[in-house]
Amino acid sequence: MNLVVKQVNVLDILVVVMYLLMLTGVGIYLTRFNKTVDDFFKGGGKIPWWISALSTFVAGFSAFMFVGAAGYTYLHGAGAIVLFTSAAWGYALGYIVYAVRWRRARLSSPMEFLTRRFSQSTTYYYTFLSIIPAIMGLGLMIYTLCKFIAAALGIVAFTVSLGPITLTGLEMSMIVTGLVMLIYTSAGGLWAVVITDSLQFFIILIVSFLVCPLAFVALGGSWDLTVGFQRLIAEAPAGYLGFSEVWTKPWFYIAYLLSTFIGYNAAWHIGQRYYSVPTEHDSRKMALLCAGLSLVLPFLWIAPTMAARVLFPDLASMWPGDPHPEESAFVTLALTLLPNGLIGLTLSAILAAAMTSIDTQLNYLASILIRDVYVRFRTTPAGVAPDEKEQLTASRITAIILGVLATATALFFQRWKSVFDVALNYYSWFGPSMLTPVMLGFLIRRTPSWSAIVASTAGLVIVLIVNVLFSFDGYQYEANIIAGVGVSSLVFLLTALWPERSAATLERIRVFFVDQDTPASDESLRWSGNALSSYQIVGVLTASIGTVVVLLGIVPASVPVHVLTIGLGAATAFMGWLMTWYFRRQSRIINEG
Repeated sequence: MNLVVKQVNVLDILVVVMYLLMLTGVGIYLTRFNKTVDDFFKGGGKIPWWISALSTFVAGFSAFMFVGAAGYTYLHGAGAIVLFTSAAWGYALGYIVYAVRWRRARLSSPMEFLTRRFSQSTTYYYTFLSIIPAIMGLGLMIYTLCKFIAAALGIVAFTVSLGPITLTGLEMSMIVTGLVMLIYTSAGGLWAVVITDSLQFFIILIVSFLVCPLAFVALGGSWDLTVGFQRLIAEAPAGYLGFSEVWTKPWFYIAYLLSTFIGYNAAWHIGQRYYSVPTEHDSRKMALLCAGLSLVLPFLWIAPTMAARVLFPDLASMWPGDPHPEESAFVTLALTLLPNGLIGLTLSAILAAAMTSIDTQLNYLASILIRDVYVRFRTTPAGVAPDEKEQLTASRITAIILGVLATATALFFQRWKSVFDVALNYYSWFGPSMLTPVMLGFLIRRTPSWSAIVASTAGLVIVLIVNVLFSFDGYQYEANIIAGVGVSSLVFLLTALWPERSAATLERIRVFFVDQDTPASDESLRWSGNALSSYQIVGVLTASIGTVVVLLGIVPASVPVHVLTIGLGAATAFMGWLMTWYFRRQSRIINEG
């Protein structure tokens, strides 16, 4: 089968532009959903569990699965299955333990947990350590995303002169991406994040269901997919389809699984999703759906990338100058197997995956700064906090400032390459040490108010020592994760030997654990205002996406590609129609009741 890499054309660019305009429009429209700060940062606790679950799933997905994970799969084969389905076990732990605990914490911002369980000083400490690296992380996401998008669109060498300033195509793409992100996140708050994430889920799903079977059709030269699988088995490199790498690199897989358990239960954006639904039963259903999606859907990205190893054995010659051509494996499949228009949809899917991670982090960072810092400093000695209008305005301004800083950081990444390397290692340096006390803090009740500060500091110090004084060539990630988690856990447990003495602190912690033992549900929020309207909004937009895909299926291509594309588009449109029908039916029941 003759495979030719296509060039992006006007139709592809039009699809990407339409997607960005859709995000912007949704954010502006959802401004009406935000009457209070609770609406802006937790959706008023009214977000339907399935919308929150889809948002949580794709927020943990990011563009990494299409790029970094694709590169790992292309090189290492079946071992990727163990890595990239591991989120399922993290969410399973959430289903059993943490989903309910986050919901029962009754929070309005993620780090409020630190204040309730430990102390206000702990919140300030974590905020101080988290904000700057988090902005760097956001900048890194924007930079890496736009570097890829600009290359795919062929605008890297393009320049725009704005008087004394000349911008490259890469810089323009970062500014446009940052602007879109600012508009819909600062306007629509968490409602905009979760609703656009739901739409992004369907876009990603459509692209994945297109590329996966087409990869094996190309591999076997027949629509009998078993022929493609047989060729993969016959021509894959030795050991590629086995799990030998899991046994030869056990510490890497152990460290990755450990970080997965921590990241999918203690990360601030995960907690934010769990406490933003009406009931604790909803939070468990969220975790269960995310676990199921994380166990099944990664095969849609892993399988075609493994096929690409046989289809494109020499990606380096196809992407000259790219230091990591293996990371272009999935995109190469799209550029060869899909017609123009659907290539634009693929670029939109990758853009969607990255934007999901960016907008999620932007929202929870703003919630931390407003709820845990701004309100505390603006509250008078008499205990009078700033009113809702002031907090909501400050929230939007904070989201804008954070977005501008992230975009500016992205622009500087292309100049300060060393910062790029620092940002890549950020999670293994900071995440395990700082989030381990969060996980343990839910479970262990006898540690004092200062235990999280001491434990996380000990973990950070040992990780610093591991990086500066010792050499773990090829194993630095594993060393950072295991040392950070091990030392942070040990020190946290040891602090129980020094019981808390402050009566006021003991009472605050006691009240927190009383809440942990008390079911948290508010059924009245399930069908109130925004919650019900979200069904209609997601339904209409999903149906619109499906209709666009049906139209793209008419673009000249092989008959089977026509049929597959139109079928997927029609199925998506039908799902959207079902959501709007459910909204109308439920509205009628409520009005008649």
